[in-house]
Amino acid sequence: MKKIVLFLFITMLFSCKEDKVPLVSFYYWKTQFKLTKLEREALYSNKVKKLYIRYFDVKLVNNEAFPVAPIHFLHTIKNQEIIPVIFIKNEIFLSKELNLEALVTNILKLTNRIDKVNKIQNSEIQIDCDWTIESKDKYMRFLDILKSKYHKIISVTIRLHQIKYSNETKIPSVDYGVLMFYNMGKLGADNSNSIYDPKIAEKYLPSLKNYPLKLKVALPIFSWIIHSRNKQIVNLMSKIDVESFKNNVNFDFEDKTKIVVKNNVLFNGFFFKEGDKLKLEYVAKSDIKEMVNLLSSYMPNKPEEIIYYDLDENNIKKYNGEHFFKTCNSSF
Repeated sequence: MKKIVLFLFITMLFSCKEDKVPLVSFYYWKTQFKLTKLEREALYSNKVKKLYIRYFDVKLVNNEAFPVAPIHFLHTIKNQEIIPVIFIKNEIFLSKELNLEALVTNILKLTNRIDKVNKIQNSEIQIDCDWTIESKDKYMRFLDILKSKYHKIISVTIRLHQIKYSNETKIPSVDYGVLMFYNMGKLGADNSNSIYDPKIAEKYLPSLKNYPLKLKVALPIFSWIIHSRNKQIVNLMSKIDVESFKNNVNFDFEDKTKIVVKNNVLFNGFFFKEGDKLKLEYVAKSDIKEMVNLLSSYMPNKPEEIIYYDLDENNIKKYNGEHFFKTCNSSF
């Protein structure tokens, strides 16, 4: 009898573990950290425990790698753990003159300075870089040096092509990766959606079953406007509410995602020429649910966490319903 009870207890224990719902987290991608009421409510209602905050970018300046555009905290955080995210352009690792030791030292120095000034304690750093076959060797060496100097958790972002062609691009030697499940197609003025395309996704997803690195998932809640002229892309405008164009006589809506410029005009800090076209790309609530279902059918293990990109009032209000993200995760 005791053996039966013990067996049932163990079975229930593992069943509970298997059915555990992935945690809801967010990326925060601005140069100033200041939460609106709606953003705070999203954190509270979805029981968010972690915020992945872009601390700064690393770019080439006069052929040298420098941290730029560091975050400034105008609000303090009391209820969420902060994970610093460092965005590094791939061109950095293509530079022949790159000093990897100096790069790691400068990254950690600025990260520690931001933490100290804002009295932040963290146990992880995340590197966001869309590395390629050409840059893989330097990037992997960079991560090895980072590991030798930063004795905490190191995570990296992973794109679909880096999973499918992992033999060519290599697998980062880190604690875990975050699958960036968006930006799948090419930017264009046609009817395609470069943020999410299920047909493109399914060409890559079968490779997940053999990918050895532990993965969390990042899903898109952002939108952007593609500004084209004579079928050539002029600008990619993010964090702009498409509603702001509706009451302006210089713009004509062909449908809910396509706008034609009627007159030359300077608007929202951009110059628009008569005849220019604007295309809104976004991911609907139904798309988010479809993405979760698609991933759950291909990922060999349920992710511990789904990180939504990114926490911004214009993004959050599109997904009305205070528990949307938590509810969405429960279907994984």
